[in-house]
Order: sequence, then structure tokens, then C-alpha cells
Amino acid sequence: MWWNSATGQEHHTPEQGHATEVRTDTVEVKSVKELFTKGEVDGHVRNYFMATWNHRSLSDNYANAIGAEIGYKTALLHGFRFGFAGLFTYNLFSSDIQEPDGITGKLPKLELELFDIEDPENKADLDRLDELYLAYQSDRLRAKAGRFSFSSPLMNPQDTRMKPYSFQGISVEVPLQEKGLLTLAWFDHFSPRSTVEWFQADETIGVFSPGVDEYGSPSGYPHHTRTKGVAVAGLQLNPARRLSAEAWNYWIDNISNNSYGRAVLEVVPHVKAGVEGLYQFRVGHGGNPEAAQAYFPHQQQWLAGGMLAYEPGSWHLSLNYLHVGGDGRFLFPREWGREQFFATVSRGRIEGTGNADLLVAKARKQWSGRFSSEAAVAKSWLPDAQNYRFNKYGATAYIGWLADLNYQPEKPVLDGLAFRLLYVGRVSPGTEIPLRDMYYNTNFHNLNFVTQLTF
Repeated sequence: MWWNSATGQEHHTPEQGHATEVRTDTVEVKSVKELFTKGEVDGHVRNYFMATWNHRSLSDNYANAIGAEIGYKTALLHGFRFGFAGLFTYNLFSSDIQEPDGITGKLPKLELELFDIEDPENKADLDRLDELYLAYQSDRLRAKAGRFSFSSPLMNPQDTRMKPYSFQGISVEVPLQEKGLLTLAWFDHFSPRSTVEWFQADETIGVFSPGVDEYGSPSGYPHHTRTKGVAVAGLQLNPARRLSAEAWNYWIDNISNNSYGRAVLEVVPHVKAGVEGLYQFRVGHGGNPEAAQAYFPHQQQWLAGGMLAYEPGSWHLSLNYLHVGGDGRFLFPREWGREQFFATVSRGRIEGTGNADLLVAKARKQWSGRFSSEAAVAKSWLPDAQNYRFNKYGATAYIGWLADLNYQPEKPVLDGLAFRLLYVGRVSPGTEIPLRDMYYNTNFHNLNFVTQLTF
């Protein structure tokens, strides 16, 4: 397993090779014993160092996490196989991340996400059964039932910390004659990133910071949301050589329906243009019949985005834009993944805002098969933090930038080893913000250095 790009968009599209999975028995299995002895073991060992420098007298923090994930899957028998994976994490060393900042009273958000956000003092008991599933695959069908990883624009693993988002349910994929892929899924349990427990669908909503309601009061939906789960349907297509498209729908029982689509066209050689859009509306009681305890209020919200890219050779240069409508807030449970839009950048969610805009310039270069670099500059226009109707988490308009370097050594003796250096900065010039509202919000620098051995 390897981390995804800093600028998001990590979900799979048809051209990324769904069809490359093995669909028939690759070894001959003559007994139940051989079903296991001829299986496969994989995993990774990861060391993650992170440090954040906040503004002026706000506390600076650092942490070093080390851990591993080990997975096993049996050999195929008539298309069926069984698999499981577990992971563990240790706090090797860190600043006092369990101690609130003296000015804001808040815990260090980013460093704490390397461990257990529900128990800041937990430094060693950080293990989790990440996958446990029965899978079937053939030329016409792929299916999984149990606990496993799942990728889509709004629900995805986002494996950029020590623990990814994980899902429990059933997923079915139907290849469409090499022209696309149909995905159908139902999930009723989740283990959010930066946690060690598994939760029922309604218990997960509110595990992360719930922000405030439209009137500025603390959100009342944690522990009061009622939903049985989410049904997902996705269609990914390559109808022509220069065109790719996908459409997804997420129906969250008793909460909301969310429809997302995007299309990317190669206009002329090396030049691509893309459009995307999302529309969501309330389902049932929005999570609870009591308005003060509902997750999704009475609203219909939308967003639209675009991308213009120039890709000569191994370069990717793009300008990306996203607008969130002014009919409410864009709401989707943060505990289930991270939105993957054209303008998505690391450390920058747009969920929880309305009447907002984001403009991002990206440059990516694949220097060789083992070294790549990426840079991005972002400018956001967000409602004032006190405009609670359109600003759930008190986000501040900002100018941000990032640099992302990935390297894998060429020497055979170092095969499987990889390094990542990610730096993210953010400022809000010309905006008067109380010092207490800057903490991990704006005017900070965040450095990440990751060493990983994949086997």
C-alpha cells in the first residue's frame, strides 16, 4: 500500500487499470491446506515525522509515528478468496500533543491525527483489524463482502496518515467490455482515519469535529444521528479515446442524497479540459426529526468545478476552479473519506462551506520512474467565520501552497523503500483574525517526512 497524491483525485478511473486485476485462478489448488499455503502476504512498514509551526505565541508541535500493516489473501479457488489485514501504530516520540494549546484550548489537530483522535493520551494501543473479507472475481464480476478498502470521489481510503478510512459492507464491480466499470455498494460500518475502533454508520457521524450549526451554536447531531448506512452507485466510462467520464450517487439513509459527475476531454494533443458538478438534497429527517439534532438541514446544495490542463510529456500543468453554491453548506460525513475534486489540495477541505470559491494551480513532473515532484498554489474565497450559515468550521479565506517530493531508490538492495517529503503552508494576508482562530486554520507551516518499506 502506498500513499496517494498530495493534490487528491486518488479514486480510480477506468484508464487506471481496473482490468489489470487477476480474474482467474493463477495457481492450482488441490486442497484446503494449499488454499492457504499458496496465498499471498503483503503490507508495509511506515515511519511518519510531522511538525507544524503556528503563528506567534501559538504552540508548535511535532510527532513521529511508526507502524506497519500486514495483509494476507488466500489463493483463488473457483474465483473465491479470503483476505484480512491488520495494522498497528506507535508514538515513537512527540511534543505534548495531549495538552491543549494555552491560548486556544485546542489540541494539535494534524499531529494527533497520526494516532487516535478519540484518545490523545493513547501512544501504544493503536492496532486495528483493517480488512476481513470474502472476495470473488471473474471476467464479468468482482465482489467483496466484509471489511475492505473502497475508492470513489467522496468515500475513499485517503491513506496519507498511519491509518486509512476503512469500510464494512458489500461492493460489486461489473466491467463493461473494457469501456468502463459499474460499481454498486452498501456500507453500514466504518473505521475513520486516525481512529482504532469500528462504528455503526450513525455512530461515525460526529467522531470528527462537528463544528457549529447555522446559528453558531455547537452542532447537536453527534450521538443523535440516525441512519442505517449508505448506498453507492458509480459508473466510470471511456466512451472514446479522448474522453473519460464518471457519475456517482451516494444515498445516505435518512440523511441526504448526493450526486456527483465529471468528464475530462482531450481537446487537442496534450490539452485537456474537465468539468464536474455535485447536487445534494435532504432525505428523511436529515438524521433526526429534531432540527437542532439533524445532521443535514432543510436545504438543496450544489457545487461546480472545472479544470484546464496542459500535459506535454511527463509534465502536468493545470488550473483548477471550484464554486460552492449559496443555497446552504456542502455537507458530507468527513468520517467516510475526503472529497476528490479538481481543486482538491492537501490539508484543504471545502466540505462544510457554502457560497465559496477555490482556485488552484498545479504543476507535476515525473522525472523518472522513481522520482516525481508536485507543487500547487491555492487561493480560497470563503464566507466570514461568523457567517455560520455558510461556514460550519470557522474556516478562513487563505492563500496556500505545497511542495510534494516522492522518491524510490534505484538500487536493488533497497527495492520496496520509498520516501516522501510534503510541505504545506498557508497565510491570510489582509484579513483580521483573532490569534485564537488561527490555530491549524491559517498562518501555519506543516512539514511531513515519510519513510515506507512496501512488501
